[in-house]
Amino acid sequence: MNTFKRISAIVLAIGMLASIAACGKAADDPANATSDPAMETTLAITEAPQATSTTTDDSLDKNGYLKDDLPDELDYGKDKVSVLYWDTERPEFEILEQTGSLVNDAIYQRNLNVEERLNVDLVFSQQKGSSAYIPQFVQHVQTAYQAGSRDYDIVTAYSRTAGSLTTSGLYYNINSIENNYIDLEKPWWPDCISDTVTIGDAIYFITGDCSTNVLHLMYTMWFNKDLLEQYHLEYPVDLVRQNKWTLDKLFEMTADTYQDLNSNGQKDDEDFFGFVGVIYGLDAFYTGSGLRLVETDDENMLKISPDFGSEKTINLVDMLGERCTSTDWNIKSSTGLATLQNAFKDGRVLFCQNRTYFAELKLLDVDFSYGLVPTPKYDENQEDYVSVLANPITLYGIMADAEVSRLSELTAVLECWGSEAYRLTTPALFETNMKLKYSETSDESEMFDIVRDTIFLDLGRVFSQDLQYMSEIPSSTAAEGGSWATKYAQYQRPLEKGIQKVVSTIRSFQG
Repeated sequence: MNTFKRISAIVLAIGMLASIAACGKAADDPANATSDPAMETTLAITEAPQATSTTTDDSLDKNGYLKDDLPDELDYGKDKVSVLYWDTERPEFEILEQTGSLVNDAIYQRNLNVEERLNVDLVFSQQKGSSAYIPQFVQHVQTAYQAGSRDYDIVTAYSRTAGSLTTSGLYYNINSIENNYIDLEKPWWPDCISDTVTIGDAIYFITGDCSTNVLHLMYTMWFNKDLLEQYHLEYPVDLVRQNKWTLDKLFEMTADTYQDLNSNGQKDDEDFFGFVGVIYGLDAFYTGSGLRLVETDDENMLKISPDFGSEKTINLVDMLGERCTSTDWNIKSSTGLATLQNAFKDGRVLFCQNRTYFAELKLLDVDFSYGLVPTPKYDENQEDYVSVLANPITLYGIMADAEVSRLSELTAVLECWGSEAYRLTTPALFETNMKLKYSETSDESEMFDIVRDTIFLDLGRVFSQDLQYMSEIPSSTAAEGGSWATKYAQYQRPLEKGIQKVVSTIRSFQG
């Protein structure tokens, strides 16, 4: 991005006032406004246009952000609250000192505010917990539980690890806690997440603004504006606004785009492509088409969604398979992610499917204009866009052996954590670092809003360990150009057994 474009973005951003709508809840979030990295060290964390500065509404703070309802007199006498966390891809938990980085300092201040408001001492412990370490993380927690040492009060985990912790009986049912301070009506607990984490009459884990990785790991579609103009293609942002950004449009815009740049007569990573993505990222098309992996029955217990074996899914996988095996699309395994990202960075790709923090990783110094749009709808009859969250989001739960006398306190900590994050880390990351710092125009900010407002958490992804990693089955089938009808028939019975196992295990906890 050249200097003129950066300056233009700053000027435009300062004039904007964008609201962060947390999945349909009233957010009352004024925007923070700067896109100049040099200004980050001088901005106050809570600095924001005070659209509500003249209000006398006691529910809002001085910057116009909604406050929580925690009693001012809560005082837990410097009680130590032990938090076990995993080694996330992006900073989220323990920050030892302020550095001048806006997001880093926002996390630091969030933790400090929780400690000061509740008079507690947050004690952090880290454990490897990415997808490769799920069994080890679960075993670590299991060992602590069996020892009866009460080493941990709050356990935060990679989403699929949280599913295993739940079926292992290592999370407390938050809904059963008396004097529970967690208020799911507040915007820091988005409806699109809180509505799906209730199983039966229980909630074992939750997430929202408390997790910075929820914002980092939203799947989106990045595009090269210069190339689209060169190819005389429609502007995807306009298509989103017109409700015409669909799979058919993506297929149409990426058709007949392949170029053998190195003239070796074969498709390889050095060529030009209309679309690039990794196999597991194709999951976004399933969720983006309004399809579910699991749903709840009349008793609010989990079941495999009828969507999974539906005619719509058959058509989706067939359509994707035709493109994935064409020369116009380059689909790689996870080991090829960096190669695909660099191809987009080098200007050899029209569309790249990736997470929202892709801009921070690869796009700050590119010499072309880029933009983003949500995952396309299945067709124009689909009411809303739906944005899937990548698996490395964090889910928060209370350790199953927590002392009963401290359970209410732990809910207060989680509520305060989410509330403070809503006013500190989310504005710092979303408004400044993501919407403005990485944007050239208001179009990018608008599209970021749409992506965030349409995120969805499917428990079929969370309980993948027991469900054959079902979210990835349609993706891998499409990548190899296989038949979904055949593949689903192969997995239908194992999936039914898997969900029965999850349900029976959870029922045993609930009595």
